[in-house]
Order: sequence, then structure tokens, then C-alpha cells
Amino acid sequence: MAIVHVALKSDSDAPPSAAHSEYITRQGAYAKMGEAIYVESGNMPDFSKDIPQQFWEAADAHERANGRTYTELQIALPRELSDEQRIALAREATREFMGSRFAYTLAVHNPEAADKIEQPHMHLMFSERAIDDTTRSIPADRLFKRNGAKKDRKWNDQNQADEIRAKWCELMNRALENAGIDQRVDPRSLADQGKVAESLLVEPKMLRRGTPEEKEARRQEIAEIREAKVVLSKIEIAAPDLASVQKADQASQAKLETSVEQIETWEAQELSKLDRLIEAVKKTAREVGASVRSLFTRQPSAAADVPAPADQQLQAAVDWFVKHGKEDPVKSGQYQRQPWVAEFHSKQFAEVAKTEAEKAGWIEHGKAVAEHLTSQRLERLREKFPKERENRLLIAAQGRTLKVPLGKDQEPGRGHSKGQGR
Repeated sequence: MAIVHVALKSDSDAPPSAAHSEYITRQGAYAKMGEAIYVESGNMPDFSKDIPQQFWEAADAHERANGRTYTELQIALPRELSDEQRIALAREATREFMGSRFAYTLAVHNPEAADKIEQPHMHLMFSERAIDDTTRSIPADRLFKRNGAKKDRKWNDQNQADEIRAKWCELMNRALENAGIDQRVDPRSLADQGKVAESLLVEPKMLRRGTPEEKEARRQEIAEIREAKVVLSKIEIAAPDLASVQKADQASQAKLETSVEQIETWEAQELSKLDRLIEAVKKTAREVGASVRSLFTRQPSAAADVPAPADQQLQAAVDWFVKHGKEDPVKSGQYQRQPWVAEFHSKQFAEVAKTEAEKAGWIEHGKAVAEHLTSQRLERLREKFPKERENRLLIAAQGRTLKVPLGKDQEPGRGHSKGQGR
């Protein structure tokens, strides 16, 4: 059955736009994940018209610190359509949402989920900076500045996501109709449509991380919810006939009471699942908070504690990368400049690993490489900038961008001209 899933993602802490572009188009380090079904870029400025990847690299290099380098729409495509029909629908949606104002890269994927069912979807990443006749020829080092292309504030409107969802349902219904498929979708939530029972049967996502036991528990939970949907659909199909059956004889009344009992039992079970889910979310939030606090409160390690190249754990990480066809991560220029990227790439490799041991290995060794390179850079930066705060040194050591570079005075009065009173 056709479903509606539209997610508008906009986060300044998201992965770099150049890396994400390679991820959705399955290029560079992500080529081994398999090819995308369809890739398209458009509305690019002159400097990246022929090579769209240059636009996303320029966004990473020149967008202001902590600024969003891209926004993304992730939309589920109907399983009922063919690949060609899905591509046509994705392109039509891209023209509808982007027009000729925003530089974008579109990719259509169709992976197989853990339940062996295909999961067709589209990624549409784009810049909020408007590209038109006045900004198209601006060079890369100016386009992302204040005097370059302005960001369109409509993407900050709290109603924008609802408007996109409504328009997408309109496009998908038209595509289903043109394909001769007798199904239609509604942008409203199931609860707003009056389907209260169905609204409680929302399947959780399969876990990408976690122990085998946790993943198996999640699979069983999804199976139980699907089974409950089948039971509920049978009850709802019988419901329109209950009034006439009730008038026929007393046996029908007994059947009705049994159905109500089933619904009440199922409701109690689902509420119990919801309580467990809420507790799990709270626990995760507490763990994330503790991790963030420990990052900024831990004492810097002494130089003697920095892993040397001969360290067994680090050597095991290097051997692991080389064994799987990757270059030595400690000698990689990209990882030396941005140590956190080593851990990020390792997590991506873990997602497509074939065994649990290999997944755990990628995560463990990627973290070891990132910590080693970060520690080395941190020691050098402490010597070079002895007056800098530790948290700024750590951010720089990880290869992340600082709004005010190390060694520069952070003046509270920036922006006032000489001689101007405050």
C-alpha cells in the first residue's frame, strides 16, 4: 500500500555537503555501496555548471561557520510504480519544489530492507541560497558570503514542511492515477483522518546500530505490529455489518463484545509498547547529554598518553583499513586535516558490512584512528597557541571550523566602525 513519508532535514551539524553529495550519488568512498538508480543536478551557478560536486565543496569551504551548507528532502516513492515511473515522479517533484531558484542534486535509491522488501526513496539536497540572473555568475568565494546569493527565508517557515507534504501527495496521487493504480494518499495524519486505531500502529525503524539481540527484538516488535494491523483490518471490515447482524440474533451481540474485547486488549498492549519506547528515548537522551558533557569537561591527556604509531590498537586499525582496500588512514591527507571524517566514514562502511563482527570492527577502528589524529593535532596546537581555550583547541584539532580562527582576538564590539560610539 502506498505510504506518505516526507522529511525536511536542515541541520548545521549535518555531515559536510561534499561528503553527503558523494553519499547520495554513490561516488568516491561510497561507490562500493552500489549505484544510485538515478542522479541529476540542476540550477547550478556558472562555476559548477559542468561539475556539480564543486558547488558542494565550495559550500563547505565558504559558508559561514555553523551555517547550513545544504537542506535535504527525503521522500518515500511508491512501491506500486516502476523504476521509470518513480524517476519521472521524482523529477516532477524536484521541478515543483526547486523551480529555477535553488542549486540541487537529486538521487533515487531502491535498497532492500531487512524484511526483504524494496524501499524506493529519493534524496533531494539543495542550497537555500537563491540562484538567478544576478547571482549565477558570482564566483565561488563570494557566492556564500553576505554580499553574494541571499538565502530564501521561506525554508524557515514552520508551515513549509506541511505545504511540501500536501503538494507531494497531490503529485503522487496523480502519478498513481496515470499508472492505473486504484490507490490514493492523504497528507493528513491517520488521527486527523479519524483512523485513531491505525494511527497507534506506527512501525519503528529497523536499528542500524545495536547488538544482534536488540535488532532481533526490534524485528519481532515490527512483526507484532504488522500482525495487529491484519487483525484490525478484519475487525474494521466487519464493522459496517455489525448493526444488521445485531438485529438478527443475540449471537451477533456476543461477537461484537468479543471484538471490543480484542480491541481493548490490543490497545493495552500498544500503550505498554509506547511507555517502553518513551523510556528508551529518555535513556538515549540522557546518554547523549552525558557524552557531550564529558567531551568538554575531560582533562587533556599528557603527551605521553598520545598513542604512538607503534601502539597495538592503532596498528590494528591501520591493518583493518588496508585489509578492506582503504589507504592507510594515518597517512591520509583528508583524515589528518579532519580526523572526525575517519570515524564518520567508518560508520558508513559499517552500514554496508556483511557481518556483525565487521560492523563492530569498522566502528572501533575508525574511532581509534580519529582519536589518534586528534590527539596529535591537539598537542601541536597547545604548543602553538598556549593562550587558547581548551574547547576551541579541541574543535580545531578535530578539523572542524571555528567562527574566529585560533590566535585571533574575539572582539565583542566587531561591526562598529572606528570612532563610532556604542
